[in-house]
Amino acid sequence: MKTRGLLLLSLALLTLLRWTWLAPQELPPSGAYLALCGHSPSVAYFDGPGATAVGVALGTRWAGASALGAALLWPVFAALATLAMYLLVAPLMGRPGAAAAAVLLNLLPAFNAAALYPTCAMPVTMFALGFAACAWRALETSAIRWWLGVGTCAAGGLLFGYLASFFLPALAVIMLASHRWRPQFLEPGFWLALILPLAVLASLIVWNMEHGWVHFIGGTWQTATTLDLRRVPQALASAAFGASPFVLPALAVGLWFALRHLPHARPGKFLALPAFLAALIAAYLALQGSPAEAAGLVATALAIPLVVRLPAPPAVVAVLFFGAALWTAGGLALRQPSPPAVTAGVVREIEALRTAGTTDPAAPVFLVARDAALASALALYLPDTSFVPAGHPPVYVVESPYADSQFALWPKYDQFVEAPQPGVEAAQDPFTEQDGINPFLWRSALYVTPQKAEDLPQAITAAFANNRLLAEITTPSGQILRVYLCSEYETMPL
Repeated sequence: MKTRGLLLLSLALLTLLRWTWLAPQELPPSGAYLALCGHSPSVAYFDGPGATAVGVALGTRWAGASALGAALLWPVFAALATLAMYLLVAPLMGRPGAAAAAVLLNLLPAFNAAALYPTCAMPVTMFALGFAACAWRALETSAIRWWLGVGTCAAGGLLFGYLASFFLPALAVIMLASHRWRPQFLEPGFWLALILPLAVLASLIVWNMEHGWVHFIGGTWQTATTLDLRRVPQALASAAFGASPFVLPALAVGLWFALRHLPHARPGKFLALPAFLAALIAAYLALQGSPAEAAGLVATALAIPLVVRLPAPPAVVAVLFFGAALWTAGGLALRQPSPPAVTAGVVREIEALRTAGTTDPAAPVFLVARDAALASALALYLPDTSFVPAGHPPVYVVESPYADSQFALWPKYDQFVEAPQPGVEAAQDPFTEQDGINPFLWRSALYVTPQKAEDLPQAITAAFANNRLLAEITTPSGQILRVYLCSEYETMPL
């Protein structure tokens, strides 16, 4: 009980420390984008499953549009991941080993970065450790409650990232590889655990069917099967930085020892196979040129118990822990947050220009930004969004046929909508099947961008009759945002 009490107290203090570190920082563009997506809750968005964006939106609603608000839940996820690590290792190696694994997890640079910057990496890792903790108890006891915990963790992970789809297949491989656990396939527990994850997966598939399969059309079979071995040095360097040069060799040795004795030790088999599969996924993504941080963190977290199991001398253990701590502290000290490009003061100046330029309340001036990051930051700080049509984003991005963010799935100012049906007495054109109108025709917009007048995109210069520079606003980062008044929108010429 003393060990658990000390662990809970340490996690509470560590969570407060992470919140304190975040408190003075401004909202980063990536956080603003996620928050804007999450303000319209959905099972998924353009970039993947939707729980990450919803979590960021909840944080900004509770703690304001700041770095603390965007990442408010992530230190909590880190604390729960640590607790899951303890619960996973305790029945395998006892409380001292569980405490050591929990401490080592929090000394990793990648774990601390994932606890401070909102991505899917931390929640997926949390659910991976929770899944493993429940799965061990389910396999050993055949208790339905633990199998339901297995399914809940797998479903929760899928809400944050597709990476969690390997949880249950990895468990099935473990069960097939064990004579003792193989009969569990004949019991209802494993099959009950499939219900929730399959329901979440089905909802993600339905969402993709309704949105052109945007999560899966980023490449071809050729790009999916092409691995660039020239990325190996960069991948190893990233792994060494994320796990520290002290822990990465220990992870490799621990995994090698576990795989070497795989047929003879059930705990080693249970820990090594999912860690190895996650490492393979991380290697594949890195060699393909895709982000591998989430898979790398999951692989590292699942392999940490294998490091604790190593029969290492106390001096080696001390070097491992203190080296990782110094490496992480140095990385955080050197990682100074950059000044924000957009703040509430900057948006107030832009909003004043928009209000002054609106002469007809029925057709207010609307806002357009150069890209999704800038549009999201502006939208999150807007004090009043009553001028925004229902269902539309508060700030649009420049019209383009290329889809690269959630803005491509939201209503756009260049879209035509179905015209209202004429009255019975109004004569209809028999040759027109459907009339379309664009409610933004002939309206004015403010285009916010760092670009100079001669660099404005054709989507602005050709779609509006006139444009002129209204103001130049210097942001806290030193960047100059230019605000152009673009008059009489006519849509892009064909």
